[in-house]
Amino acid sequence: MWIIYAVAASVIWGVSYASSGRVIEHGMAPLTFFFYYACFGAIAGALALAAGGRLGDLTGELRALGSDWPWFALALVSSAAGTLLIYMAIGEKNATLASLIEISYPIFVALFAWIFFRQNQINAMTLVGGALIMGGVVVVFLANRG
Repeated sequence: MWIIYAVAASVIWGVSYASSGRVIEHGMAPLTFFFYYACFGAIAGALALAAGGRLGDLTGELRALGSDWPWFALALVSSAAGTLLIYMAIGEKNATLASLIEISYPIFVALFAWIFFRQNQINAMTLVGGALIMGGVVVVFLANRG
């Protein structure tokens, strides 16, 4: 199922970036858009937790993290910062080009998984894929400078 979830997420992110690009290009500030995004996420998350009978588990799950709570905090801060930064990039250029550059993030996932947790998912084929991604980023950047 993971591949279905991943592809579905990719499709949904495509819809999100295209539509947010339209809104930002037509005058909404990226920070304002981010605020509405965060509010909607909080409300939708609370409703989903309540519907699933898990709203009462919030503090228990946080306590269960124990000494891993700083990783939770880092995940929240970095997710919020990344979301805001992509909206800012969309506002400065456009959704298509911003997302074509942002797509390099798997390289950084692998890098930080190794730095933080010594997880190594790198082999010859993933190196080739990473090189292709970075090559694509360079091509998109060079073709759209200015």
